[in-house]
Amino acid sequence: MLEIQLLSDNSEIVSYNFTDFPIRAKQALLSDYPNMTAANHWHKDWEFTLVLKGKMSYYVNGKVYEIQEGQCIFVNSEQMHYGFSADGSDCDFICILIHPYLISTIERIRDAYVLPICTDASHPFFILTQEISWQRNLIDMLEQIYKLCDEEQDGFELQLMSLFHSLCYRLYQDMKNNISTNENTDNKKLEAMHNMIGFIQKNYQRKISLNEIAASGNVCRSSCCEIFQLILHKTPISYLTEYRLEKSIELLNIPSLSVTEIALQCGFNGSSYFTEIFHKNFGFTPIQYRKKKLS
Repeated sequence: MLEIQLLSDNSEIVSYNFTDFPIRAKQALLSDYPNMTAANHWHKDWEFTLVLKGKMSYYVNGKVYEIQEGQCIFVNSEQMHYGFSADGSDCDFICILIHPYLISTIERIRDAYVLPICTDASHPFFILTQEISWQRNLIDMLEQIYKLCDEEQDGFELQLMSLFHSLCYRLYQDMKNNISTNENTDNKKLEAMHNMIGFIQKNYQRKISLNEIAASGNVCRSSCCEIFQLILHKTPISYLTEYRLEKSIELLNIPSLSVTEIALQCGFNGSSYFTEIFHKNFGFTPIQYRKKKLS
């Protein structure tokens, strides 16, 4: 049974490329996700999403931003975020996650340079473009990081560490020298959302109610729905369904599991309802999806 893992603070434990080296570098399409929308999530890792082809709409703490081809969005530690397609067009992108503490185990460097980035509330994110020299250089670094992780040639870890430190220096300098105009979402609402999202991700495999979701955020039902609309622009139940579908896609790549088994493991009442919802969101059935992916 495949389960998302969460830390005690309900942040996601990221699935890294390597078990002993905390970095994730993957290329994907938005069409790989239910409704061409990734699940809302948060973690302590820095996240970079580089658009290779097409465009992507991106939510950070409840506000939407447009990322064009060739651009990259940096999302700081502990921010709510997800990417999606606003008009149904697909997007080819690279996603890179780096745990900040990977960059330095030296306390002086961590406290002087890494922590100030992570705790800078005025910079929950920023968008990198090709038109600005230092940002173009940072995008080039990210492309090199992806290539090194993909090829895994001898000594690639040392090359990665060099790039990490250069990347961290550039982020530190930019945040120090620029005043952000980003508007922050109410901290209490973000905390409630953290807890409610964590509850759903921990319990999606069983039947859960709106009352339970609201209680996990220590809010009433109406406030729960209001917070989801404010930050995610969808209802709690819509998010729950989309999250279940996203987890079902992972399981469909395991040939030994039947559609019924996958439906039940992802919290659906049975294969018929699962197939109906899957087809409504993707335009094809789970079996058709599996044949396409495994052929």
